Amino acid sequence: ASLAGPLGRMALNGLTCNHCGGTDIELDAARGDAVCIQCGTVLEENTIVNEVTFETSAGGGSGVVGQFVPSSGLRSSGLGFAKESREVALSNGQRHISQLANALRLSEHHQDAAQRLFQLAVQHNFIQGRKTQHVIAACLYTVCRREKTAHLLIDYSDVLQTNVYMLGSCFLKFTRMLSLTLPIIDPSLYIHRFASRLEFGDKTHFVSMSALRLVQRMKRDWIQTGRRPSGICGAALLIAARIHGFRRTQREVVRVVRICDVTLRKRLIEFSDTSLGQLTANQLGDNEFDLESYGAAADPPSFLRNRRADEAERRLLMDPEGEGSRQRREGEIRALKMPALRRRLLALGEPTDGRKPELLARLLELECPETELQLPEGGEGEGEQLRLAAV
Repeated sequence: ASLAGPLGRMALNGLTCNHCGGTDIELDAARGDAVCIQCGTVLEENTIVNEVTFETSAGGGSGVVGQFVPSSGLRSSGLGFAKESREVALSNGQRHISQLANALRLSEHHQDAAQRLFQLAVQHNFIQGRKTQHVIAACLYTVCRREKTAHLLIDYSDVLQTNVYMLGSCFLKFTRMLSLTLPIIDPSLYIHRFASRLEFGDKTHFVSMSALRLVQRMKRDWIQTGRRPSGICGAALLIAARIHGFRRTQREVVRVVRICDVTLRKRLIEFSDTSLGQLTANQLGDNEFDLESYGAAADPPSFLRNRRADEAERRLLMDPEGEGSRQRREGEIRALKMPALRRRLLALGEPTDGRKPELLARLLELECPETELQLPEGGEGEGEQLRLAAV
C-alpha cells in the first residue's frame, strides 16, 4: 500500500460531509486528505491506498508517489536504504525462527504463528535486554503448547545450547506479558516419542498403549497433577516394559526421558502406594482389564506425605523414647551396605535376592514395622506382583 501523492485537488464524487451534508469535497492526494469546501471539515486524513502512482520530477525523472507501509505497520525511516531497528529485529527474528523450526521439524504453520508472537514481543519491547534466541524459543514453545506437539522445552535447550531454566524464565515472563492461558501438558503426547527411543522393536505399539493406560490411571490417582510429564512418562514406560517382558533399567529410561533417577524412583513409589500397584503383571497387561475403574482413587501423594509426617509427630509426642529409638534403628538400617543387609535378612530367615531398595524395604518392614516405606511383595514372572519401586 502507498499513500496517495500530490495529484492536485479534485472533487470526490459519492462522498458527503457528515457535518453539513455538503457534496463539494476536495481531495488532496499529496497528503491523503478529504476536506469539505462548505464547512472545512476534514473527512479523511492520511488515507492509505493500494494503488501505486508515479509523478514526474522537474528534471524529467519519475518516482513513486507516497510512502511504502509494510504489512507489519512499521514505516521506514525515510533515509533511503536505512531501516528502523524494529524492522531489523523482525527480519532477524523471522530468519532465526525458520532455522530453529527446521531444526525441530516444525511446519510452516507453526513458524507463521511464532512470527506473529515475535512481532508482538517486538511491539511490547520484550526483546530489549534479552537474547533474541531466548525470545524466539519462547514464541515457538508457546505455539507448540497451543498445538499440543510432542516438544519439550529441553529440546529447545539442546538445539540452542542454552540453559533450560533461562529459557523457562523467559517463557514464563512472555506468557505473563501477553496474558496467555496455555493448556496443561498432557504426558500422553510424549509416550510414543520416548517408546520409540527405548528400542522395543515390533512391540513398541503395545508397550506404548500399556503406558498410555497407566498414565490415564495416574491422572485419576493424582500422581500426574503438578508433575512434569517426563517423570510420568518414564514411570509408565518402565512399568509397561516390565509388563511386556523387556528388561529396561532405570538408567536406560532416565537417559531417554531426561530426568533424575530420584524423580523416577519417587514416581514408582507413588504408583506402588495406589491400588493399581498391588496388581500382577498379567492383570496390568490384560487389555480387557479395566484399569480406570479398578479400586478407589488414591489420595494425592503430598496429602499422604503430610499424614505420615503428622503420624510420626504424634508418635514422637506420645512415646518420645520409643520413637527416638525406632528412628535411630531405622537410620542404622538405611546406612547398611549390601553385604550387611543380606546378612541381616539371612539371619531373620528372609530371602536375600533383589536390589538394595528392595532389601532395605524388606528389612525395615521386619525390624521397624511402623516405617512407612513399604513396597509390594512378590517377584517377577507370571502371576507374581510387580516390584515396581525396586526395578
